[in-house]
Amino acid sequence: MSASRDQQEQDSHHDHGSKGRLSRMQPMYYPLFVSLEERVCLVVGGGSVGERKIKGLLRFGATVHLVSQGRTPWVQEQCEKAHIRLLGAEYSIQALQGVDLVFAATSDRALNRRIAADARMRKIWCNMATDPDEGSCMVPSIFQQGPLTIAIGTGGLSPALARRIREGIEAQFGREWAILLHFMGLVRKAVQACGMDTAENQAIFQKISQLPLTVWIQNNQKEPAIRTIHPICKSCISWEALNQFWDESWNLFSSSSLPSATASERSDT
Repeated sequence: MSASRDQQEQDSHHDHGSKGRLSRMQPMYYPLFVSLEERVCLVVGGGSVGERKIKGLLRFGATVHLVSQGRTPWVQEQCEKAHIRLLGAEYSIQALQGVDLVFAATSDRALNRRIAADARMRKIWCNMATDPDEGSCMVPSIFQQGPLTIAIGTGGLSPALARRIREGIEAQFGREWAILLHFMGLVRKAVQACGMDTAENQAIFQKISQLPLTVWIQNNQKEPAIRTIHPICKSCISWEALNQFWDESWNLFSSSSLPSATASERSDT
C-alpha cells in the first residue's frame, strides 16, 4: 500500500514537471491591435499563403514589399499595378531595411527560419508560416462587423479550432452590433464633452450598456431607445442630438451597402 502511494506521488510529480516544462516551452503572446498605416511590411513568398497575407495587409493600409520567385496571378497583378513593391526573386537581409513587420511565407522551412533569425537580430516582428512558434508574432483568426473586431488565437496550436471558434462567434454578432458601437461612440464623445468627472461618465456608460439596445436596433425601435437613454445622460445630450446619433448610426450600417461580417485570416499563424 505504501509502495503504491509512493509510486502515485512520483507519477504526480512527474506529470506536474512535464506540464511545467511544456508551458514554459510554449511562447506567450500579448494581444495587441496595431495600425499599419504608413508601415512597411515585407512578405517573402508570393504563393497562396503570401497572397492571403498581402490581401490582409493592403486592406489595413500597409505599404507592402515583396520578395518572391513565383507569384500567383493575383499577386502578379498587384505588382503590375504598383499596389505592392517587388524587390526581387531572392531574399537577402538587405530586404529588411526600413521594414516594420515581416512575413516569412515561403514553403522553404530553412529559408523561413533564416528570415526569422535575421528579423530577430534586427528586432523586427516576424510572422512565420511553416513554424509559427519560431516567429515573434502571430496573426489571429479574426471576425469583423463594422467597428467590432474579435480576434481568436490558439498560440498556433490549432488553427482549425481557431476557425471553428470564429465561425461560432459570427452567428452571435450581426449588423446591429456595428450600429450600436457607432452610436455608443457618438454618445461617449458627447458625454465626455460635458465636463463631468470620470466616475460619473463611467456610470452613464455602464447604465446605457445594460439596456437591450441590440433588440431595439434589430426592430428599429428608436423612440423607446431614445426615451430611455435621454434621462440617463443627465441633460448632457439633447433629445435632438440622440435622434441624430441614432439616425447617423442606422444609415451608416443598416443599408445594403454594409459589407457582410468579415473573416480575415483563416488561421492563427
